[in-house]
Amino acid sequence: MMERLWMAAMGGEAFYERDLPGCCRRSARSAREEGFECPACGAMWQSPPPAEPEGCAFTAGGPEESKGAA
Repeated sequence: MMERLWMAAMGGEAFYERDLPGCCRRSARSAREEGFECPACGAMWQSPPPAEPEGCAFTAGGPEESKGAA
């Protein structure tokens, strides 16, 4: 099973479930939604937004740029 990633609702770093504080970890295990509020400490956590693939630097330009470098 893949471990879930959680991000503080106010933004900031993302943490794997195992790296959350103990009280939050218990709530994260039972969370079925996209986020939860820890009843013990009041921290709010949400699932991070889906990652968007980055463009390829070699194909991002127009036809002039796709010829390559010498």
